[in-house]
Amino acid sequence: MKYKSVQLKEIADIIMGQSPKSIFYNNSGIGLPFLQGVRTFGEDYPKIDTYTTRFKTIANQGDILFSVRAPVGKINWANQEISLGRGLACIRVKPGYSKEYLYYYLKKIGTSINSLANGTVFTSINKKELEEIEIKIPINLNDQRNIANPLKTLDSKLMINNQINDNLVEFDF
Repeated sequence: MKYKSVQLKEIADIIMGQSPKSIFYNNSGIGLPFLQGVRTFGEDYPKIDTYTTRFKTIANQGDILFSVRAPVGKINWANQEISLGRGLACIRVKPGYSKEYLYYYLKKIGTSINSLANGTVFTSINKKELEEIEIKIPINLNDQRNIANPLKTLDSKLMINNQINDNLVEFDF
């Protein structure tokens, strides 16, 4: 299997979040789901508890959500259309590359990305720094998929197992 090193911007578009004014936020389900940062990130998908009637940046279902403020490098999948605040960026993988491969690659290197972050009170990473992250990726798309697919299958099984465990807790044996 042959690999190449590329900068993230070569294989994905980076869209930085922008926060609307807080007067447009609600928890009544009105408007688009809204994420400011990683507070409600799950293992793979965020839990939505805030909505906004005004939005500036939108992640599409299937985009990768990437935290750009403390903690930098946490990721989740956008499981629906979501409005993004300043603490997140959307990584939209370009055609010809596996978004699953990139998701698992970023998940693996997330903690080391945090070391690239700068700032004294809040660590952060800007768009230029994010775009320049070096990614080692198989040249062949099928090789990318062959690496990512077993990980995706394992994640699906873990999610089902966690749901079963959550249901058992509710029974209070």
